This record gives sequence, C-alpha cells and structure tokens, in this order.
Amino acid sequence: MVIVNEKGQTLIEAVGALGILALVISATTMAVTTSLSNATYDKNQTLATKYAQQGSEIVHQVRDVNYGNFQALNGIYCLAKNQTTMTNGPCSVNIDGFYVRSVQIIQNGCGANVSRVNVSVAFKDGKCTASTYCHNQIDSSCLSTTNPVLVP
Repeated sequence: MVIVNEKGQTLIEAVGALGILALVISATTMAVTTSLSNATYDKNQTLATKYAQQGSEIVHQVRDVNYGNFQALNGIYCLAKNQTTMTNGPCSVNIDGFYVRSVQIIQNGCGANVSRVNVSVAFKDGKCTASTYCHNQIDSSCLSTTNPVLVP
C-alpha cells in the first residue's frame, strides 16, 4: 500500500479557484464598463443628431422669414439651444453644457442662388483628448436664396 502526502493540495486548489474567480469578475467588469460606455456614446450621438436636425430646421425658418437677411449670411455662426438667432463664431459649448452647435452657410455653395448649410454638433467623451471635440454630427442641406413666387 502506497501512502501519498496530500498536504497543501487543498491550498493550491483554493488559490486556483480564486484566480479563476478573479478572471471571471474582471472579464464581467470589463464587459459591463464597455457596454455602459457604448450606451453613453450612442445616447450622445443620437442627441447630437437631433440637435443638428433641429438647427437645420431653425435655419430654414430664418431663411423663410427674411430672404434678404439670409442672402447676406456667409460664414460660421453659433446657434445655442432654444435660440432662433445665430451669432458670429467661433462657438463654445452652447447646448446643455456638453455640445457645441455651429452653422456654416456658404452662399452659392450648391449652385447659383442656392446656399449650402452645414449644421455641426460636436461633443467629446473620455476617448477624446482634453481640448478636442472628437465626435461630430453634421446635417447638410441646400437652400434656395431667391424669393418663391406665392400662388394665390
């Protein structure tokens, strides 16, 4: 009969189990953190898209109210949240303390008497460098700068 000395084997099994448990917890934590980061980015991107589309609608209204004034606009303007007037750039954070919305108007940018309007909404997160807005959502459109003929 052979007698095997098994002292310490239980300790090795316990340390191995703890190592596997730590690996599983680390992997789960990393998956949850990545998932939360992606969800936050998706939320911010969706809001940026909404603010860009809203900005385009405001520029359309500005154009529809006064074609003469719209024809004189050319360059980069800021458009803050809940505002219907644009101010000269450069723009700083102007929506919810997080987003920067700017409007670029290029007269004849889409052809004669047709302006190109680019509404840009930028934001940053932990993936950006401290001073850079590395995420940008742009809504582009072409707007006529001539008065429409009203039909009675």
